[in-house]
Amino acid sequence: MSVKTGTAEDTVMTDNNAARLVGSTTLALRETHHAALVPAQLARETRSLRRADALVAAGHPDKAVAHLRRLTQTVPGTTRASLKMASLLKESKRIGEALTVLRRATEEAPSNPAPHEALAELSLEVGATDEAITSAKLLLTLVPRSITARDILSAAYLQRGLLSDALRVAQELCRLDPNEPLHHFKRGVLLQQMGIVGGATEAYLRVLADCAGDEEYEDDFVGETRDALEMLDRYQLRQIAILAVEDMVFRANLQRDPFETATAKGFRLSPAGIAALGRIALDELPSPPTWRHRYYH
Repeated sequence: MSVKTGTAEDTVMTDNNAARLVGSTTLALRETHHAALVPAQLARETRSLRRADALVAAGHPDKAVAHLRRLTQTVPGTTRASLKMASLLKESKRIGEALTVLRRATEEAPSNPAPHEALAELSLEVGATDEAITSAKLLLTLVPRSITARDILSAAYLQRGLLSDALRVAQELCRLDPNEPLHHFKRGVLLQQMGIVGGATEAYLRVLADCAGDEEYEDDFVGETRDALEMLDRYQLRQIAILAVEDMVFRANLQRDPFETATAKGFRLSPAGIAALGRIALDELPSPPTWRHRYYH
């Protein structure tokens, strides 16, 4: 017996008992027939795609969709045509139809990552987070190291308010693709939303370090990163000042070594924040209120 496995387009089965392998005589015959038609099917699909492109170029996107629909209905499993049709439907604001086309494509070519990825992306875009999560997870079973699947998952979890899940996936992205600053930026945003100020600061500092001197990122999210760091610095400096008022030992230590003292308390400042910390006039801070000493000391 000889069995070659692959995508729904290239599966080949050469066995008289193929039905036993796939669990159903009807399914086995359909798969075998589909495999036998692969070369002709691919050639026809290519011609149809060219025809669709020509129709779009001529200003007839609806005719292009109709042309591709006829092909996909006649020859199931023509994934490239389905993806093109879904794209045209999306451009025409026919989102429901585009989703239907992509769902059918995933059913006809379950081992092909492309329709799962397209369905996950479009579902996320229109706010169908349940379907986006399901499709992204299916994509991960096909492509375990998929960056796109994790991007979609993290964004969908964030839309659902599942911050811990979103952060877990963002951390996976940072491990898999550590040289992409955007992953660290997203991780920083999630940590900031969860109130993990030190971790968020570290993530944002990593973004700035990775983007230093790279003009590609200057007009992108680097400005947002700097703004976020400035806000986190201001927040932490206020907390440090309050603590210095309430804790005289902390204030004394802060005067001797501001950076180490603040760090020991869990604060994590940017270089600009550290410089600002050194400029705090600690001697001018008020003493703890008398009532606080009476009841809490």
